[in-house]
Formats: sequence, C-alpha cells, structure tokens
Amino acid sequence: MKKLKRTQFGNPILRQKTAKLSSEQIKSEDVQNFIKDIQNTLSTKDYGIGLAAPQVGRSISLAVIALKPTPTRPDNKELKMVIINPEIISTDSTEVGMWEACISGSDIYGKAMRHENIRLKWHDETGKLHEQEFSGIVAQVIQHEVDHLNGVLFVDRVIDTKTYITFAEYKKLQKIKNKQI
Repeated sequence: MKKLKRTQFGNPILRQKTAKLSSEQIKSEDVQNFIKDIQNTLSTKDYGIGLAAPQVGRSISLAVIALKPTPTRPDNKELKMVIINPEIISTDSTEVGMWEACISGSDIYGKAMRHENIRLKWHDETGKLHEQEFSGIVAQVIQHEVDHLNGVLFVDRVIDTKTYITFAEYKKLQKIKNKQI
C-alpha cells in the first residue's frame, strides 16, 4: 500500500466532474489497490476523515470515509465506508453552517452550508448497490466528498466568509466547546 500525495486547491482536477465507474472497473485490481492506498493514506492523518479520488490525482467517482474520533471532535463514532458513483437522492430542506476544512486546502476552516439529513445511493468496493439515510457529521462528510466528485470545494459552500478561521483558532474553539459538554 502506498501513501498518496494530496492534490491541493488550485489544481484543475479538483474542479472537474469525475467519471463514473462500471462494475468491472470497480472490481479491477487497479481500483481495488487504489481504494487500499486511499484508506492507508487516510489512516496516517490525525484529522482527515474523508478523501475523494480527485484529492489524490484521479478523476474517478470514488471516495473513502474514515470517520474517527479526532483531537477536535473526540465524540466522533468510527465509520469506514467506500462510496463509488454516489448520488444524494434527497435531503431535508434545512441547511446549516457546519465547520469544515479540507485535506486539499490550507490551514483554513469555515462554516459550509450543509443539509443535516441526506439519503445516499452508492456502490461499495464490491460493486454492491446501497441506499441509506445519514445525518449529522456522517451526512456532512458524505456531502463534502460527493462535492469533490462534482468539482465543488467546501469554500464554495461558505456563505459567510467572516467564519473563516485558521486551524489553530478552530482547535481553541473546539477545546472550549468540549469543556462545556
């Protein structure tokens, strides 16, 4: 397994709509190894909880979610999933500002507008089709990764640019919030 190099904001691949994968492509050795490489890459990051193929240089409709407790979000529950050709088929009507950053971005966090509840249809790494509802942080991460597959960055979802803060300030805010709970 390899640790993949991240693609950073400004690279044109991050603004492209990705190519869908066929069943044969999903099951191919190339794609299966690529999934393992993304999972390995995510496992080396303290804060990274999702990574889409364009973020490591490939314009295919595939992302890995590796939700885990982090220093700033210690209450996260673990969830590992591979989403291929994902499609958000419904959302609630409510959008709220949720703190986000991006492995492909710099040291900036902002409040991106996200739906609190979504219904997702996707294929897993075996090619099996799924459909399920998600909420909270899981829905947020899925929306973030699906956006990457459609050439959209979290900064495009930030309406109030006054919410931009550095990672150091975000850590301070989370430390205060975690003490209040």
